[in-house]
Amino acid sequence: MDALKAVFFDLDDTVLRPRAFNPWAEFKKSYGLEPDLLILEGIARRPPDEQAILHHRLLQYEQALSASSEVREGIPELLGELKAIGLTTALLTNNHRDATELALQKHGLGFDLVLTREEAPPKPSPALLQQALAHFDLKPHEALYIGDSEGDRQAGQAINLPVWFLATPHNSTLHPRFEYPMELLQALLQRWG
Repeated sequence: MDALKAVFFDLDDTVLRPRAFNPWAEFKKSYGLEPDLLILEGIARRPPDEQAILHHRLLQYEQALSASSEVREGIPELLGELKAIGLTTALLTNNHRDATELALQKHGLGFDLVLTREEAPPKPSPALLQQALAHFDLKPHEALYIGDSEGDRQAGQAINLPVWFLATPHNSTLHPRFEYPMELLQALLQRWG
């Protein structure tokens, strides 16, 4: 079995505590964006002058979410344990860099690499994962991606990078799925320890 060298994380509903409502569905509804598309895809279908306004409103919305965010219980401890056993960590998110940095600073979280939608096309494209692998000179089987959504699963599956999930009220069909970060750590140590 190959050694695990890095663990990559999604931000919303993974590193950050899941919300009782889906904020992205609320944003789409508020601005009449197609519910089955990524927000950025929906915005891209609007006239150019409207796109600029929607991108600005999306950034404001993301920053407000970051300011009101809470870290998922157990994530700081999980990150500390991963660092202690010598694993590299990265945060790969579809969020804007400004909103991402705001959340990380608020919660005092650090990763060896942070990639946002400014660096690569958003998930479910595997581009963010591929960029992180290239940055650390890793092959997909040397990393594990921790997410919460079908888009995370699709991104990892596209390049044969294993994906595990932290539980949310909306992802009961995704597996392997863990209720708590330290439960995930125990499974990781059993598999690669």
